[in-house]
Amino acid sequence: MKSKIFSLLIIILTLSSCDDFLTRDPMDTVTDTPTFWNSEDNIRTSLYAFYDVYFEGYRTGWERSDWYSETNVADWTDDNAQKSATYFTKVAPAAETDVTSTKKDERNWTFSYVRQLNIIINRISSSSLTSEAKSHWLGVARFLRAMEYSKLVSKFGDVPWYSNALENTDYESLYKEKDSRTLVMDSVLNDLTYACANIRKSDGTAGLTINKAVAYAFTSRLMLFEGTWQKYRANNNEYAIKYLQAAKNAANELLSWNDYSLADNYKSLTTSADLANNKEIILYRSYVEGVITHSLMTFQVTEAEINSPSKGLVDSYLSANGLPINQAENALYKGDQWFFDEISNRDPRLYANIDTTGLKLDGVEKVYAISGYFGNRFVNESLKTSAGGTSNTCITDAPIMKLNEVMMNYIEAAVELSQLGAYSLTQVDLDKTINTLRDRKSTKMPHITLEGNNLSVNGITINDPLRDTDVPSLIWEIRRERRIELVYEGIRFNDLRRWNKLKYADMSLNPKLNLGAWLDKENYIVWYNNKYKPSTPITLQTLKSINLDRSGNAGYIVPITDNNMLRKYQEKDYLYPIPLDQITLYETKGKELKQNTGW
Repeated sequence: MKSKIFSLLIIILTLSSCDDFLTRDPMDTVTDTPTFWNSEDNIRTSLYAFYDVYFEGYRTGWERSDWYSETNVADWTDDNAQKSATYFTKVAPAAETDVTSTKKDERNWTFSYVRQLNIIINRISSSSLTSEAKSHWLGVARFLRAMEYSKLVSKFGDVPWYSNALENTDYESLYKEKDSRTLVMDSVLNDLTYACANIRKSDGTAGLTINKAVAYAFTSRLMLFEGTWQKYRANNNEYAIKYLQAAKNAANELLSWNDYSLADNYKSLTTSADLANNKEIILYRSYVEGVITHSLMTFQVTEAEINSPSKGLVDSYLSANGLPINQAENALYKGDQWFFDEISNRDPRLYANIDTTGLKLDGVEKVYAISGYFGNRFVNESLKTSAGGTSNTCITDAPIMKLNEVMMNYIEAAVELSQLGAYSLTQVDLDKTINTLRDRKSTKMPHITLEGNNLSVNGITINDPLRDTDVPSLIWEIRRERRIELVYEGIRFNDLRRWNKLKYADMSLNPKLNLGAWLDKENYIVWYNNKYKPSTPITLQTLKSINLDRSGNAGYIVPITDNNMLRKYQEKDYLYPIPLDQITLYETKGKELKQNTGW
């Protein structure tokens, strides 16, 4: 039997005392007695309860995660065209939502997990564990506290920092003003540094429990976010350098171990029924039939994709020669006015993310894609017709942290530091990250070469004519590689935020977000009828529901035709609003909790 990470709903951190020594501690709860915290098994079990919070994978049952596409922040990016636009929060919520909510965007201003972790940290510190065991478990608890605070800061900006559990009568501390973002993130970095130094390299089943590699990998993610936020949003290069250096150092440390290596098959990372022996996986969530299952694969097998790959995403994939499709020197690209021309000779990672058998159109097929491009990143072909790949009983494992992300975290941090004059970028940095990724057997691509502040491939300087004028070519290409390598993993939204590029998610400012494939209806009808020979041939009437961006029967598919229904971003959308009842609660105590700007 494989060890599993799943919701430990029977574990309730009551943290209550038991005065009667004759009263036996209940077997299904955590009791706050000194003896309890002297056991590593008890501490381990207590901390397992947080895995669902920070390592949710594909979630469970019909609750889907932000991987690929749902009604959460995964769609608030530029990767998917949509039948109906997903909007950011429109108004500040009236009240705080229960912390146990299963939807990420419903978890608002709450410090419940902070308090629980602070209590655990306090109890472990006072335990009679050996010095090594105490340091390890303090490292795990502080790592989780860093995860929680990073989430709070990412969402709200300035928040109050609490390093100790407060009593409910300590009003001065409970209702204190928000601490600065840098103070909180310095404290987060301290927690992460302690965690990396003290967590065991091995503790429990590899890939399923928090170990030293997990701490280093997440440090690279969290510090990359904060470093680039400080550069692009806060305009604070001093802190940008500090956090980016921490991200680079953490990633470099993990890469230097050579304990992990890239899997041969890129798509196997998101379609495997068992990731236990995948050499690229640092942490994953395991699913087993009859024990714990999910429904993400079902979305790409049995349901119409009302959110599907956008024209902008497909265009971002390079040609097989390593050049942007619109670069003048790229003679390999055949254009996009026939689907099979468009996808020919492209980065193989495109083929791991979309169905290459043809466009999937509304009116023609029940399981269609609103953009014509049908996403299939999470489809395990061998499970498509079995219980393990349909309904809410899917059993494919979910990667939580992988080596490829650590590589991308490293190279982006290194490039950003070089742009800030804090690091000298070399070819070695590219070779051990992007070029190593491009050597993957299933997705082999040409190597890139560093040329001053540019990159080249096969002797040709890469110069994408569609590049943002305020983004240097070197950074543009690193961001492209990150988008392609980590697409549909719930990362893009935060990438856009930290780069100060939420405008990419604006359907008015980024027209390719509301475009799909080029469709010549008459040519498609001839192709389809010849290929499939349906008993009832399709006609122009079959395709009547598909709107195009120009008159006639040929043009790009347009999912949303009403301009008033297009998603638009505002400056305030970079941070979430604080629930109004929390502001009122402060006022009743004679304190002030300032709302985030614009809300």
